[in-house]
Amino acid sequence: MSDEKKSLERNALDAFLQSNRKLKGYAVDEGERPDFVLTKNGHKIGVEHFRADTILNEHTDSENMKFDGQRKKMYEKHHAKLLNDEFDADASAKDIEISINQSLNAVSKFDYKTFINNLKGIFQHHASKVPEYKKKCDEVWFLIDIGIENNHFTVKFDNGGETKMNALPITGDMINIFDKYKEISRVIVCSRCLGRYRIVYDSGSGKYSYKIRSFTYTEALIPGSRQIKLDVKDTGKEVES
Repeated sequence: MSDEKKSLERNALDAFLQSNRKLKGYAVDEGERPDFVLTKNGHKIGVEHFRADTILNEHTDSENMKFDGQRKKMYEKHHAKLLNDEFDADASAKDIEISINQSLNAVSKFDYKTFINNLKGIFQHHASKVPEYKKKCDEVWFLIDIGIENNHFTVKFDNGGETKMNALPITGDMINIFDKYKEISRVIVCSRCLGRYRIVYDSGSGKYSYKIRSFTYTEALIPGSRQIKLDVKDTGKEVES
């Protein structure tokens, strides 16, 4: 496994550990099967991390990860030029414009059923490995890392109502997938947006009484295509170093 992939997995785990004081004092061992083992007083918890992103291509590969990689390269390119006093505001604005429009186009095509079917398949695949993990751990937890393009969602409830949410929604379909496999002691879901991780679900925090039927990105509900155009203006002010 590449160092970058393991680093991304560790970012998700750290977000969870930092959100839960009860896990303070656990030693973390990095491995492959499972990805992490938390140990305290001889008790071992295997934590299996996997991604199930919202934006997928026709092969159900993650577009979120591809976009994240492109944005990282764009930042590094223009940041390096800025440090070398070679910054081109117009070129930077053009790259940002392309990135924003690419993201808007992607979320406009979001399909909830495709997302759920992909999540179900990935979950089942990793659940099949749990018996192997339990040979070396006392219990197994799943840490699901879900990439999102932004935090603007519109959800539909079972009663037909709608509302806006500024966090990744957890639906009844998702809960049903998580609850099916009793040998998995705990399921944690974190959203990943522009490199920032946020815990949005933890089965260890008690029962959830969600009545959310489905969700979509709010931008996907806006009719017609949207294109952002950035206009760079010179203020005439010099920036002091």
